[in-house]
Amino acid sequence: MVNRKPDISDLAGEFQRANSPTRNTAEADDHRWYRFARIVHELKQKGDQTTLKAAFNRLEEFLIGENSDLRNWATGFLQALQDVSTWSSQDGESFLQFMGERTRHVWATLDTIRLDLADCSILEAEVLMWRVVHPTKPVGRS
Repeated sequence: MVNRKPDISDLAGEFQRANSPTRNTAEADDHRWYRFARIVHELKQKGDQTTLKAAFNRLEEFLIGENSDLRNWATGFLQALQDVSTWSSQDGESFLQFMGERTRHVWATLDTIRLDLADCSILEAEVLMWRVVHPTKPVGRS
């Protein structure tokens, strides 16, 4: 098997699996998040700004969309990307230039949770995460 750098087809495959109504439940989400995070991290190292921008644009769509599974997937991916970024000398903040408003908000919130995690219980961290993934919408008057 040829060892190659990831490209847009790898990203397309990951997004297709994330967006699939018949996702393979045998494969754990965290494994997919980390695999995708490594792909994005390698694209950053390769300097493929066009593909990175396309990937983060798609994540932005997932985060602002109505599908909670896709919001959860995108949030899990961003958390994995933060983890993968800490494993290398490359700072995760370098991805901010590719992020939309909602993606930046989730990224910053995850970073805050990560920093405050030592002072929070697991339940508190889970509640914070839930609020990030499921923002409340103002209720209109009838």
